Amino acid sequence: MNANTGSHQLTHQERHHVADKPLLGISDCLLGSEVRFNGGHKRSRYCTDVLGGYFEFQAFCPEVASGMSTPRPAIRMVNRDDQLEVIASDQPSKNYLPDLLEASHAYLSRLQGLSGYILMQKSPSCGYGSSKIYNAKGMPEYSENGVFAQALVEHFPHLPLIEAGQLNDPGLRENFIFRVYAFHEWQTQVAGQLTTSAIQTFHHRYKLLLAAHNEKTAKALGKRLAKLTQASLEEVADHYISEFMKATVKPVERLQQANLLQKIHRFIKDAMTADERSEINLQIQRYRQGVIPLIVPMTMIRHFFTKYKGDSTMTALHAYPDALGLQNSI
Repeated sequence: MNANTGSHQLTHQERHHVADKPLLGISDCLLGSEVRFNGGHKRSRYCTDVLGGYFEFQAFCPEVASGMSTPRPAIRMVNRDDQLEVIASDQPSKNYLPDLLEASHAYLSRLQGLSGYILMQKSPSCGYGSSKIYNAKGMPEYSENGVFAQALVEHFPHLPLIEAGQLNDPGLRENFIFRVYAFHEWQTQVAGQLTTSAIQTFHHRYKLLLAAHNEKTAKALGKRLAKLTQASLEEVADHYISEFMKATVKPVERLQQANLLQKIHRFIKDAMTADERSEINLQIQRYRQGVIPLIVPMTMIRHFFTKYKGDSTMTALHAYPDALGLQNSI
């Protein structure tokens, strides 16, 4: 499916997504800014040319913000006697960590309305789990979050995060964008005007997708919402979004995705003809076996939901704009 909305007739759900663009933080080099240590950039055409049509970007380079020049000597994180330092190749005695932390925390304290963040992999400042930590002898020992990425996790613990390189993986890409749209909906439709109805409506829309990720969490949250009172509203809301985001970190596996399709199908199967039910079951089975991508049975189910006036509020049918083509390769 074409990712260019100019050649695609948008659905109602897609028009809503495009009109209300979530805000994504992004490493500045990924947008083509020449802020890398070597004076270059790491422009991601997928981010600029595809995602740019659906998201607003807030770009930041913590190294430049901390006062480093461009170009500059490469920096790396070093573990010396269980103390983390950030040093440059030309000045191993100077620790850049305090400056990086100050710039990162100052920037993050001003940020509002983020729905996700795309980070540059392997960067000592922006790597998300891929930043190498060296020992005092200059040998890499292990990898963890870069300085800025760790500060980001601490400031915004529920925020969907991904490295740019991971966007090349169809499953990780689809799951990240699903989580961004879900978190954006929570921010704009629930957190901003917190009511019992808002939380319950969100859960109704997402409960099937949440169960596909983690059925135990979905059931536990559903039970807690059934006992929701005005007095416990804020506490339950904080608990809900925390558990929701934890449960959806990993992509849904093919078997669980096929089971989700069957659950969605059950909402309209009594209205369908025997041939229609047989055809949908066949396509779900072919998807389960890995013969066809998710877009095939999902498109068929959407068609019959429209035909038989099924519950169009279920986010499992339209979690993000179809034109992004996220289900074409999973």
